[in-house]
Amino acid sequence: MTALVVLLVPALGAGISRQAETDTAREGAVFAVPVLSAESGFYAEAFELEISAPEGAAVYYTLDGSMPTADSRLYTEPVEISYGSGRESEATFVRNVQSDWMNGEGETHSNMATVIRAVAVYEGGISSEAVTATYFVGQEDNREHLVVSLVADPQDLFGENGIYVTGKEYDEWYLGDRTGDAPAPNFLRHGEEWERPAVMELFQDKSLLQQPVGIRIQGASAREGANKRFSVYARKKYSGSGWFDIPIFGFTAQRTHSFVLRSGFMNGYIQYLVQDRDVASAQSREVLVYLNGALWYITIAQEKYSEKYFEEKYGVDEDNVITAKGGAVDSGKAEEQAMYDSIYDFLNTHDMSAPEAYEQLNRIMDIQSYIDFSCVNVYFANLDYNEYKNTFCWRSRKTGYGEYEDGRWRWGLYDMDLENLDYGVRMEDINTFTMDTHYAGSAFNTRPMYAALKQNALFCRQFVISFMDMVNTDFTVRRAAEAMEDWGVTMEWWGMQPDWVENFFPARTEAVTGYLAEEFGLTGTCEDVSLSVNDTEAGYIILNTMTPDLSEGEWTGSYFTDYPVTVTAVANGGYRFAGWQSNHKSDVGLEHQPVLTVEIPEGGVRLQAVFQKVSDS
Repeated sequence: MTALVVLLVPALGAGISRQAETDTAREGAVFAVPVLSAESGFYAEAFELEISAPEGAAVYYTLDGSMPTADSRLYTEPVEISYGSGRESEATFVRNVQSDWMNGEGETHSNMATVIRAVAVYEGGISSEAVTATYFVGQEDNREHLVVSLVADPQDLFGENGIYVTGKEYDEWYLGDRTGDAPAPNFLRHGEEWERPAVMELFQDKSLLQQPVGIRIQGASAREGANKRFSVYARKKYSGSGWFDIPIFGFTAQRTHSFVLRSGFMNGYIQYLVQDRDVASAQSREVLVYLNGALWYITIAQEKYSEKYFEEKYGVDEDNVITAKGGAVDSGKAEEQAMYDSIYDFLNTHDMSAPEAYEQLNRIMDIQSYIDFSCVNVYFANLDYNEYKNTFCWRSRKTGYGEYEDGRWRWGLYDMDLENLDYGVRMEDINTFTMDTHYAGSAFNTRPMYAALKQNALFCRQFVISFMDMVNTDFTVRRAAEAMEDWGVTMEWWGMQPDWVENFFPARTEAVTGYLAEEFGLTGTCEDVSLSVNDTEAGYIILNTMTPDLSEGEWTGSYFTDYPVTVTAVANGGYRFAGWQSNHKSDVGLEHQPVLTVEIPEGGVRLQAVFQKVSDS
């Protein structure tokens, strides 16, 4: 597994990689920064760190993440860098991280890394920018994992206006007579006012990037608990760029504007598993999180949905993107809310059983995207969402020429942690269509959008076919195991058994396909559809909403006979489609049509697409 470390430090000091190359200019003069004798990173043994002072300056430094000043430690001799060195105690303790903090135990975290920040102070008390570095000594095992180390001024985190704690205003109420409504604790506050400057350092065995960023407390109900998570933002006001300088997530070269540090094994894994579907999904990585040198928690770093995310992934300019969570547009603008509400306005004023109404609605919302979103949630028995909770939608504000600039609402997978409550049945056996939920209200099949769409025969076919497409590709044991390995998590850290994939997916598929049949009144049987091509270099086949992997010869999936399947033969460059070969006679006369809609007979169907090389003559 590759090693990734992310380091966050207050933005008053940029990282070595940037500061070592530049000096700081203030009041018409140039003030050089100190130079550290060792770069941030992992070290097998303790060492002495030397700090070179610029001419005419004294160097002051801190070891707790705070910004150094002339009142900090004066550098006079090398600093010992060892396992958690330089800390006044063996652990970091934070108390007022919950509303009833007098009756709570707070948080204790072991100090394992050494953080140093240094400035040069010149005559007249003028300081240079700060250099910052983090050293992991004797932690060779951790360099094999992804690690996030956050180093921030303690006052920005735990002071009176700190974003991690209840804060002065709340504490005065809490420790007083508690008259009136309680002020909101700091950790429940939102918005840019509650963002703090920081610098992110990225490691993969060694330091790869150091970049000023902003950080906020992340999450909804998770803010109330201990071990709070962070959102991390690249912004022009911190670094001059709204993007991280290198890709944060190694799976793609896609740029990243922001990401969250959040819990959620299933949330990350499910979204990684279904990257091929017509629903937005965020990349994620497993990380160890350090805060001011203390090991804080193990969690997931995941891309954050934002206007910039959709610009980068779908090619829609960020200024042309509207996003909505739980049915409410993020901008709060009435005219944009009306755009979202137009979905329900249409559903409430049209007979959705009519084919023309279905076609018109598909110009307001991408029905396939909604179906894919729903199928994923149904398969994984997510009982903690409805149309107004834990859903995410987006669209282009104005129409354009791009594929995703059609002004249709599309869905994104969101908060897929599922719900860890006891419903008296295994997750594998939950009927997501019919089970009422603790926090998300009535059952899925009673919710307004789904109930209205289900009146339409085209929707029923599209839903069932799409569901089975996923069952036959994304949710096979082979694909699920490959995705787990590629994702690269440590399953035991999350309480997952090594054979979870092999056990869960067959059991869940058997149960949920039965529920699917009940929900849509299917009376047919499940039969095999087998596909192949005569030459894998010559072309490929699209089946319904997916492209089966034909690299090993024949591909086989199981489908209900209630609905026909659609196959499309696509020739690669230099080849042409020559016809189909089939094992049953009903396709006679259709052999040369590249697109076939095929009824599935008893005993299944086998189709081969035949391609021929185009003659040079």
